[in-house]
Amino acid sequence: EAVISSGERCVLVGHPDALEWLSPLDLGVEVVPGGASRTSSETAGLAALGEPAELIGIHDGARPLVTRELIEAVFRAASETGGAVPVIPAEGLVIGRSTFRPVEGLELAQTPQVFRGAELMAAYVRAAQAGFDGRDTAEVVERFGNLPIAAVPGDPGNLKVTYPADFEEASRRLKAPSRNGP
Repeated sequence: EAVISSGERCVLVGHPDALEWLSPLDLGVEVVPGGASRTSSETAGLAALGEPAELIGIHDGARPLVTRELIEAVFRAASETGGAVPVIPAEGLVIGRSTFRPVEGLELAQTPQVFRGAELMAAYVRAAQAGFDGRDTAEVVERFGNLPIAAVPGDPGNLKVTYPADFEEASRRLKAPSRNGP
């Protein structure tokens, strides 16, 4: 479900049904059960980290093609501003449901998303107290935190594997020669 990292520690949050095959893989990270929603899973991962690090990154496990360069860019931006999210332009015609008119200038958020640790954890505590269940880490931080969030140019290759065709595309890309070397 999610990978939560402070740079010093890494926690893999998995669906409870997947823990019996994730745990024995000896990935060198702590594996903890996720919750019924993205927010509750991220809360479980943050709790497993314990004390907040200066920066904490949260990456969606459904994005297996993330590059080192993107991770480093997002951490760099977050260290300067407090929070950072990679974004790519929304492709195609995006319309508002109530008006059915084109909406211009929209961008799609990706992961990893990185924030100052103490503020990130405090935002999740406030979200839990309010019973809030967000769709995205940045949504929780924006609503229950007080951090500026930078938009970092994302990577169209940072594919989110959601539909069967996405699995096929990810598999094709993983078999292709690396963009970063031979």
